[in-house]
Amino acid sequence: MGKIDFAALPRFAELPVRPSAPDESAWGVFGDADEVGCVNFLTEQGVVEAARLVRKGKVFRLDTRIGYGDPPLFQRLPVRHNIISFEPFGILGHDDSLDQYNTQEGSQWDGLAHMGHPRHRAFYNGVTSDQVKDGPDGKLGIHHWADRFVGRGLLIDAFKYRAEQGRPINPLDSEAYTLEDLTEALAAQAVQLKPGTILLVRTGWMQAYRAASAEQKRTMASLSGLRSCGIESSRDLVAWLWDNRVAALGTDCPAVEPWPWDFKDEHALHYRALALLGLPLGEQFELDALAADCADDKCYEFMMVSAPLNLPGGIASPPNAVAIK
Repeated sequence: MGKIDFAALPRFAELPVRPSAPDESAWGVFGDADEVGCVNFLTEQGVVEAARLVRKGKVFRLDTRIGYGDPPLFQRLPVRHNIISFEPFGILGHDDSLDQYNTQEGSQWDGLAHMGHPRHRAFYNGVTSDQVKDGPDGKLGIHHWADRFVGRGLLIDAFKYRAEQGRPINPLDSEAYTLEDLTEALAAQAVQLKPGTILLVRTGWMQAYRAASAEQKRTMASLSGLRSCGIESSRDLVAWLWDNRVAALGTDCPAVEPWPWDFKDEHALHYRALALLGLPLGEQFELDALAADCADDKCYEFMMVSAPLNLPGGIASPPNAVAIK
């Protein structure tokens, strides 16, 4: 984390900067050895400016509780929490452990080794599959973000905006929020994107999931049964994110883009963002309480602090995130 000349960076239309890199990729923009992508947009000055946004001292936890999905989405195994007593050793105390814990079982940041590009057969910045491995020698590990994910957060309440416009979306269907929806919602909130923003988009999915019946949740747990709203994966959308120097994009829905999405479609948002731009994607965030407060005080920007797991070679991590207003 340091200084960065945002104006000197290439626009989306000028990508790629490395002749051998895929079209519309940011490979090489931050150097051939870079492993953090758009997290580079989070600077020390950005932290200072974000701290100035704290005015009320209110803190909003953005992670779901561990094990919130019942059963977990995407057919992941449920977490087992074990409490370990010290009493067999004559000591009054406890440890605990989590078995079967999947770092994407709830709220999460997708790391840059999560999804590679299907045609170019590489991850962000040209990293190959054999370079992704456990430990400090593994490329694109989540631990590179562990002390860098602090900056200005901005919420776009797209769900609220669409409802107020008389065009409500069904979060439990695979409907897409368009770039126009996002920009119009921003204008309605009277707030602007700035370089180095951690952008959060409320789609309404988490609220709808919590209100669903137990039978609906069982259906949604399977890959084939899940339907979810999300953000469109258009070229214009990713160009807007890059040209505004968005550092990360988090949502309250399962996959950021609508689910299901076609894993063979090289224009899917996961490939465009993670593999080509190095843009972190956050899923299943808790945004309802934050959104209610933002609507109340008409302030949609805040300081955001996220401390991903310091796990060398990690693929993903719970965000361990708070918004501070």
